[in-house]
Amino acid sequence: MGQALDKPILDKESDCARAAGPLSLAWASSCMQGWRTGMEDAHICLQAVGSGDWESVGLFGVLDGHGGEQVAKFCERHLPEELCSLPLALSGGSSSLASSLATALTCTFHRMDDLLRDQDATGAELRALTNPPMQVPGRPQLSDRQVDPNHVGCTAVVCAITKDLLVVANAGDSRAVLCRAGVAVPLSEDHKPNHPTETNRIEAAGGYVEFCGPGQYRVNGNLNLSRALGDLEYKQDQKLGPEKQIISATPDVQIESRSNEDEFLVLCCDGVWDVKSNQEVVDFIRSRLSASRQSDPTAMREALEALMDDCVSPDLKLTRGLGGDNMTAVIVRLDVAEADRDCATGGPVYASSSRDQPRLASVKTICCHKNDSCGVMVVRIATPAGCKLSDLSMRISEVTANLEVSCGSTSTFGLRDYLPKGAEFNPPASVPARFLPNLETLRISLPWQVVK
Repeated sequence: MGQALDKPILDKESDCARAAGPLSLAWASSCMQGWRTGMEDAHICLQAVGSGDWESVGLFGVLDGHGGEQVAKFCERHLPEELCSLPLALSGGSSSLASSLATALTCTFHRMDDLLRDQDATGAELRALTNPPMQVPGRPQLSDRQVDPNHVGCTAVVCAITKDLLVVANAGDSRAVLCRAGVAVPLSEDHKPNHPTETNRIEAAGGYVEFCGPGQYRVNGNLNLSRALGDLEYKQDQKLGPEKQIISATPDVQIESRSNEDEFLVLCCDGVWDVKSNQEVVDFIRSRLSASRQSDPTAMREALEALMDDCVSPDLKLTRGLGGDNMTAVIVRLDVAEADRDCATGGPVYASSSRDQPRLASVKTICCHKNDSCGVMVVRIATPAGCKLSDLSMRISEVTANLEVSCGSTSTFGLRDYLPKGAEFNPPASVPARFLPNLETLRISLPWQVVK
């Protein structure tokens, strides 16, 4: 499980969005560090993964890092971009679309490893994705450590959602479960080293599976899972395809036709599934989504936060380590009423909803763990189709907390309501921003601090 703290960090980073986009999907996410000395998870929540053909596809996923957080964060950043750069077959009906999505997801999982192998291109980015060192009394801290994707990886469970389909790609032991009329329907299977299919592949590739105690099996005495992105040291045999390596990045893909009885999809890392069964998680969430609040993203977010509080161990010795892992969960509401469709994301939106103008997509306010006196606000702006980096300009007012974005036309977004009480923006001379042209999204990071 890795090093543990003296007491768990129960602060959560949560987000949610009301129904929006062609699929009218509402969603919520939450993640908690827990007993671990660092947070290594990441996640993906996109009501529309891209433009053009991909605008009718939602993408949601959980990425559980091990050996470090960098590969999980790297895949959170690049997996959607790579996915929507691939062609999508819209003609030929649902079966053709399902096959096209399955192929695209598999190719994208492999592409993550290809990108990570080019360390000259990705090394600086991986180092930049490293969390600041956490000060643990009495323990040495690592600073400026090298990040090597040979020894860092992540599991990935990703679901592409269309009007008629749920297409889940899974590599590792994170899990996707569908709630259909109150019944838990598994949409993925955990990849553990002791599964006969996994053991056979590992041994055929020159590896071995070591028994490390009741229920514990590890690849080459190290990893307790058999498929993952990254972990390139286990993928060195150039005579073998990616599906035959000791640790494989090839996902199993499960395709499920959507039903009128589908209520929600939940994706969680193994930190949750180690403690609760599929049905227990479905029952826990469902009991907290009353009929009057079933499509309320705030209620979904609160249900996930309660789920983590219920799973975290009160004492690692008493639970023998269960409930001591990082926890990340995503829920997607699939039966949102048409009347609930709304582009709001939990707060006011001041831009026009016209697609010819920049519009607010989501806002995530991140606080520090100690006293919430500072943090970062991550703002995603959906840009007009065809917008280029050279067309974009923006400025932020520290006084009014208004963000002005121009891309042909100019839109102003009031961000004051998203700031903690007494906080003001403290942007550097150059505001950190990243333009994702494939997703037609501008992602802006705005530092803030509470003024005393």
